[in-house]
Amino acid sequence: MEQAESKYSGYFDFDANNSNDFMANFVRLKAMIYRQRFIIIGIMALALIITAIATFLTTPIYQAESRVQIQSDTNQILRNGEIASDNNGRQLQMFLNGQVEILNSRKMATRITDKLRLSSNEKFFEAMNVEPVIETQAGQNLQAARRSQAIALLKSNIAVQLPLGGNIASVYFNSPDKATAIKIVNAYSEELIRVNIEKRFETTSYAREFLEEEITVAKKQLEEAEREALNFARNSQIIDASDGVSTSDGESSPKSITTANLVQANADLGVARTERVKAQSRWNQAAVTPLFSLPEVLSNSAIQSLQASRAEAETELNGLSDVYKPQHPAYQKVEGRISLIDGQMRNLATNIRNSIRAEYQTALQQEQSLKEQLANFKTDTLDEQNKRVALNLLSRDLDTERSQYQALLERFSEVNSASEVVTNNISIIDKAEFGYKISPNLLINLIIGGFLGMTLAAVIAFAREILNDVIRAPDDIASKLRMPLLGVTPYTVFNRGLMEEISDRKSPISESYTSIRSALEFSTSNGAPKTMLVTSSQPSEGKSTTSVALAISFSKAGKKVLLIDSDLRNPSLHKYIMQKNNDGFASVLTKNRKFSDQVEKIQDTNIDFIPAGNAPPNPAEILIAHNIEEFLDSVKDHYDHIIMDGPPIMGLADSPQISSVVEGTILIARTGVVRGRQAQNALTRLQAANAKVVGVILCQYDSNTQGYGYDYEYSYEYGNSAKA
Repeated sequence: MEQAESKYSGYFDFDANNSNDFMANFVRLKAMIYRQRFIIIGIMALALIITAIATFLTTPIYQAESRVQIQSDTNQILRNGEIASDNNGRQLQMFLNGQVEILNSRKMATRITDKLRLSSNEKFFEAMNVEPVIETQAGQNLQAARRSQAIALLKSNIAVQLPLGGNIASVYFNSPDKATAIKIVNAYSEELIRVNIEKRFETTSYAREFLEEEITVAKKQLEEAEREALNFARNSQIIDASDGVSTSDGESSPKSITTANLVQANADLGVARTERVKAQSRWNQAAVTPLFSLPEVLSNSAIQSLQASRAEAETELNGLSDVYKPQHPAYQKVEGRISLIDGQMRNLATNIRNSIRAEYQTALQQEQSLKEQLANFKTDTLDEQNKRVALNLLSRDLDTERSQYQALLERFSEVNSASEVVTNNISIIDKAEFGYKISPNLLINLIIGGFLGMTLAAVIAFAREILNDVIRAPDDIASKLRMPLLGVTPYTVFNRGLMEEISDRKSPISESYTSIRSALEFSTSNGAPKTMLVTSSQPSEGKSTTSVALAISFSKAGKKVLLIDSDLRNPSLHKYIMQKNNDGFASVLTKNRKFSDQVEKIQDTNIDFIPAGNAPPNPAEILIAHNIEEFLDSVKDHYDHIIMDGPPIMGLADSPQISSVVEGTILIARTGVVRGRQAQNALTRLQAANAKVVGVILCQYDSNTQGYGYDYEYSYEYGNSAKA
């Protein structure tokens, strides 16, 4: 069969790959919907009817809505007990989402159940269309079981919506009873406010308790820190000498006596060093300067007085020298007084020089003493600084404890003040006053039911199509049989006889077989096969009609044709051409009759006809290949074409035996009757018999009946339409 495919490819050969094309698939889908339309319409109608009935029988559900406004929660307790304000957008959104979760929580459902006493309210369960629990497991309380049942009902029927970026939440409750829905949804809104107020009370109470505990601890720690710092300062003998007053140069006074002594000693040493330098400079100058040239001597009042006295004495001596000689007592007296004055002046000057040296030595000693004292103060100060480092650490801890204690006192005062003012940041905008029916919604249910029905119908339709692999369209020949299509004959109801319909050149059936004859002319390199077998996979597919039509078509083309009814089991060809069924072909093959005696010429045609004859008891033994081949060799030189109408293939050996001898075999497939698998099995049997299958003819094709419409319509009325 593969050889035949390659040999005869190109004649009406539909590529199977076209099934992947979008338009081809769309056409197939449309055809499938048309063929399964009654199933699809029936299932969808049934689904809609069931949906409508279920909708009318379903208990209606009513929904009540209340709206609450949730503002920012400004009070937040920090880790240290502080109540702080936070206007961060993310924190606000988290708070809003938290309130929504509270409304949806089991705790809120429990509060509503207990507040409205729903667990013991039989009308509530009746309104919710639920039977209350009447029996419990061993060890379980009936009231507790009903309470859990009521809580579960509330949780499953409450819904909260918070628009993105908004702070007004819509609270919904669904119930078969309007009044119950309104009552419970309003209770939810009111209870949310109570929960919020209780939470704020709990928050301030917790803050006070927390702060009281923290203040007690902080006070104790502060006292311990002060005691530890004081004991350390006392044991270390660190005395704070600062008085909080700045010195003249803008610096603060020293913090301790040791430091103050060091500072003072350093200052005194500087002064002493300056004085020593001055005294040393004066002494160095006095040591090298003549005695009576010293500035201190010259500026001394006693020296100046003595100098004045000496000057008077010299004046007096000069006056006496004019009168007396040096030996004169008066002269000597004055001279002695001058010597006395000179001695006094010398002694006084010497004392002045000695005093300068004494000042230098005193300044030097004082400087040395201050140096030793400063060194001692430095040692003491370094020791004190080491101790003060530890004291500073204690002081820093003390300051921290003191500031924390003070802050806690302030926050405690604020919390006490805030607890006296109760604020609520949740308010009811709209209370529920009406209940709206939300289900069942007939339109929505019908849409859903229709969709489900359509889905089910599609599944069933596709399943039927997959399970039913009948050949419906021309491209099925290529996709299912992998064989060339020789032609398609239209669906025809013969109002006239077969011969009259086929003989009418303008009839669609005649035109279709003319087209098939043309395809056969091009099926081989030598034209149409000289000997042909027309067969099908099962009876009533149109093989006899095709045999007669092909014989007439070849006859119209001027060919001499021998038409043989080789279906020895159920001969029918003689009925189509209005001939008698004489001994016929069976007698010729068994050589009981001569060919020339059995052949009959069909009137007004170039066709000779041999009927099948009476059905023999052993058709398969008569139709063996040797007998057929011997017969064909004896008559084929007298005819252009020999067309044999064979029996069906499946279950019989007749047609495979005949096909192994003839030059070409034509398989007939009736539209909507033959299955693809059945036709494929028939081709497999022909292939096993080494038959040369020319192609397949699709008979009785109606594109509208198969759902393809104009997509696969074959029109053979072009000429007639033009005349019309």
